[in-house]
Amino acid sequence: MKKTVLTALLLGIAGAAVAAPSFSTAGNFTGGAVEVGAGVGKSDIKDARFSKEDNKTDLSVRGNYLAQFGESNWVGGAEVAVKPLHRVVAETAEGSVKQKADVSASYVQGYRLTDDLLAYGKVGYHYGKFKGGSVDEGMNGGGYGVGAKYAVTPNVEAGLEWEQTRYKKDDLKVKNNSYMATIGYRF
Repeated sequence: MKKTVLTALLLGIAGAAVAAPSFSTAGNFTGGAVEVGAGVGKSDIKDARFSKEDNKTDLSVRGNYLAQFGESNWVGGAEVAVKPLHRVVAETAEGSVKQKADVSASYVQGYRLTDDLLAYGKVGYHYGKFKGGSVDEGMNGGGYGVGAKYAVTPNVEAGLEWEQTRYKKDDLKVKNNSYMATIGYRF
């Protein structure tokens, strides 16, 4: 059964690739890019052992590659990001709990509203490392968000983004909300 499902999946992907419209890197918001972002984030931990924390600084370093779908204004692609956080997300009787990192891989789908303005949504996988107090956990999770980017020049983009990440391991659940301003350079 597993081989049949895998074969059907591979044939479906191959068929979609052949039938898909051509991909292009013409126009703004296409090709490879690097970005940095800064903003504010808040973590909400669902566990009676922890007290909640206030908003904290949020930083991000990202790389992405976006392509235009055919002659349309639809743009999509992949993004990888690292947030070197080292921030306190909760207090316990045993001490502070810190989120050490957030590493993600996401699919980004956008629509070019004008030549210089892109609205987008994204969904992806996140891995977070939490340590301190009675916690020493690597947690898997999912994330989703929305944002907009403006092409200041053909290679420089400025943007605003909201993203929510939800981690879960056993009975421990962590929800992060981040609001970020970004600046990027597209090659």
